Amino acid sequence: MTATDFKKELKEIKENLKGLTLQLVTNNGYRPYFNLKDFGTAILNEESKGNDFRINQIWTIGGTRSVKSIKNLAELIKTETVTAIQFESFYNYKTTEGFIKSFGALD
Repeated sequence: MTATDFKKELKEIKENLKGLTLQLVTNNGYRPYFNLKDFGTAILNEESKGNDFRINQIWTIGGTRSVKSIKNLAELIKTETVTAIQFESFYNYKTTEGFIKSFGALD
């Protein structure tokens, strides 16, 4: 999802995210965040690079889960004990040509 949509939807469930470990995967690796302020700063930094976001996995007491949207995440938080959430920041190429060029020159 785009950074704008991601931020808007996270604001709707920010109370549910308090106290959880939020992990952000970037092209440089991953880092856990233990408060919303630091996580928000990281999101803004990734947004400035033109990156989009997605939910990778959710750690619960019963194991790992996967959801496709923030709304599904909010429902899961209400029904299960969530301990951590992993998000990913990635550059989403707007054209096929841009995606192909990202592989570099062909020999």
